[in-house]
Amino acid sequence: MNQYFLPKSGWDFFDVSRAYGLGIVVHTLSEEATVSDVGGFYLVESSKNVNFSRIDEINKWLPEDDNAWNQTFLTIGEKLERRKKMRVKEYLNDVKNIKDLINVLSQPKPPSVVGKGKETLYQSMDLAATKGFREEIPKTYSEGSNIKISSEDFCLSVLWHLNAGIRKFSNKIAIFILPTPNKTKISHLNEIRKKINDSVKTLHKAGWFTSLSQIAVNLVLEELEIEKGSKFSPKFGSLIYGVMTKTGNQWKPLAGGIFPLDFLYQIADSEFARDLLNKWRDLFNRTSFREGYENLASSLAEFIANPSLVNYERYIRLHLRNELSKDRIKFGVYEEKILKEVMDFVGV
Repeated sequence: MNQYFLPKSGWDFFDVSRAYGLGIVVHTLSEEATVSDVGGFYLVESSKNVNFSRIDEINKWLPEDDNAWNQTFLTIGEKLERRKKMRVKEYLNDVKNIKDLINVLSQPKPPSVVGKGKETLYQSMDLAATKGFREEIPKTYSEGSNIKISSEDFCLSVLWHLNAGIRKFSNKIAIFILPTPNKTKISHLNEIRKKINDSVKTLHKAGWFTSLSQIAVNLVLEELEIEKGSKFSPKFGSLIYGVMTKTGNQWKPLAGGIFPLDFLYQIADSEFARDLLNKWRDLFNRTSFREGYENLASSLAEFIANPSLVNYERYIRLHLRNELSKDRIKFGVYEEKILKEVMDFVGV
């Protein structure tokens, strides 16, 4: 087994993005790769040796469409974006760069240090990178200095953002979502991302948090599909997310955090998993573009994120009220055995 060790820096979104970026490189050169979280570093493994004659294959992961690049470099100007685009392509198409990277990461190294490097870590790549370094006692007012990272880390992170990120936009809101790996094959990650992007077209009418829950439900259903016929094993640990809002012509940070998947995974391991999760997916999908169902969808989202008895009761009451009202979309009542199954996982 070939192993490559990527030490963490403590910047969660950035760390996971470059781990997946390295996974894409290894997957391309060896035709398979698995990314795992093993504590102080991310481990990328492949049972096959890397073949550097396949270096040109990395170009398939670098889209010609400007939209993916624009979303990755959301906060910088067009001229600077072109320079960054060229730099990423040059780095990833240089055999020496990739050989050096693979050789260095074939052995465990000390934790990565953020702040020393030539490249800027932009907000759209990690929301925490909002002018994060400040003097201890500044002489004059300062918003802080940009976070600097190494060229190799920058290019690996961008490679992920271009290909494997889940991003949803409205006129004023952008949300960036990153599933953290448990033990995740790059092929599975890519397949799941494509299916989610196909099924969740845009932000939910009830807001970005509801969209996050909607994507979480879709993610777990796609994991179940991959594990069809065998015992369910979670591929991801949680969803890291960053939200930006547009003020005038500028995008600014709005919110960020970690969305837990534990409750959904408990359900996924139960007898009625598909029936229940498909019901929730259907509710989110059918209310996504419709006015008047925001409270129902948002109450379900809050319950999924925080499965307490109070949130459970609020959601069930709204669901039942919807079913009893005239001229409303009907989502179907729950069977008693399914409701009892959910109750087993609710925190009282």
